[in-house]
Amino acid sequence: MNFLPVLIISLILLIITILLSIADNLLVSYGECKITVRQDDEVREFVVQGGGYLHTELAKNDIKITSSCGGKATCGYCKVQLESGGGPILPTEEIFMDREEKLSGMRLACQVKVKDDLEIRIPDFLTTVRGIVKNKSYDSKLRWNFIQSGQGIIDEKPLTKLDREEQEKLDEILFDFKDVPGATIPILQKVSSSFNYLPEPVLRYTAKAMNKPISELYRIATFYNSFSFKPKGKYVINICMGTACHVKGAPGVLDAFERELDIKKGQTTEDALFTIDTVMCIGCCGLAPVLKINENVHGLMTKREVPKLIKKYMEAKNEET
Repeated sequence: MNFLPVLIISLILLIITILLSIADNLLVSYGECKITVRQDDEVREFVVQGGGYLHTELAKNDIKITSSCGGKATCGYCKVQLESGGGPILPTEEIFMDREEKLSGMRLACQVKVKDDLEIRIPDFLTTVRGIVKNKSYDSKLRWNFIQSGQGIIDEKPLTKLDREEQEKLDEILFDFKDVPGATIPILQKVSSSFNYLPEPVLRYTAKAMNKPISELYRIATFYNSFSFKPKGKYVINICMGTACHVKGAPGVLDAFERELDIKKGQTTEDALFTIDTVMCIGCCGLAPVLKINENVHGLMTKREVPKLIKKYMEAKNEET
């Protein structure tokens, strides 16, 4: 097959695309455009030079909006609701929108070009994530993955409010880090340790107290595997699957735990006593295969030792009660 004609056509199309881009950026002037942003009951207004993309202009004005694809229109996380301006929805955006979102004016900020005055509303990040899960419009190749074992990690139950005890617990944690710069991760670690996971109402309260958008906390919480949006057991079993442990039988140890506890990796027993998970390295290769149960390291593990270890922690729990 002669690929020369195809190559020539592709080259011509590339040149045309480049010329159109140059013309759009250099020959066309959109003048100054006012952008009005509504987010979390706050309103901000600023003026930009037209011609850029909305996502970029928001970032320049310190308005953080989620995007894990770098503006390539492959993730759908940078959804905003256009209340005026912005033009018609593009084909690159349609795959991320259901009928209801299209009718409400939802758009991808990375695809909206600022050509006139815009009035936008940035939706709650959890609402965006729920839409992605519902529409199954996520890209499994991206670092952010909001689906696990076919189930959305965002609970669809109605939001609940914190009770007084929970609020006091959070206030105490936040007070301890009041004057500590860059304390977001330590705060989330303390909150996670205190509540045994990161409940949605807790995240909302924490974000508001820290004067940060909840999307920022969610970005951090979804990046680090140590954080969970589901309750974990009293004893979290982290089985190392690093090279040394894998070679020396860690998969068999994992199978033994799954069999004995009748759950799979990432799940928690019905009595909320045990959670099974895996990590890539604990840093004790000389004890391979090795695992941690909470902060306790158990090395040179075998499948035969698994029932004994489970029994030991069950007895410890009974002694506490």
